[in-house]
Amino acid sequence: MNGIRFYREFTNKAKRQPSGTVVAALVVNGSYWSSGAICYEALAAVFDWPNSPVAGTGVARAYLRQKCKRIGEAHARTIHPALFERLDCSDWANINQNPAVP
Repeated sequence: MNGIRFYREFTNKAKRQPSGTVVAALVVNGSYWSSGAICYEALAAVFDWPNSPVAGTGVARAYLRQKCKRIGEAHARTIHPALFERLDCSDWANINQNPAVP
């Protein structure tokens, strides 16, 4: 999916224990400042368990660097199918067809 970056979440900064969830950062929308941090709109897990339901949120770039690892879409689909249930059936999928909608 163009304009979306996928990040595997880990339970700590050592990145040794995966949480079983993936953050989808909607980089196509650009970044914004919030509380002194650079952030992206995102879809992320609601609960701290594998394949949790997801919701729209903001995610700090620092969090992605500290507790996540960027992965490809195919790998993300195997880790967090619930995320793709939301992405595949929503307007997010239309980003690929119309990336510059005013």
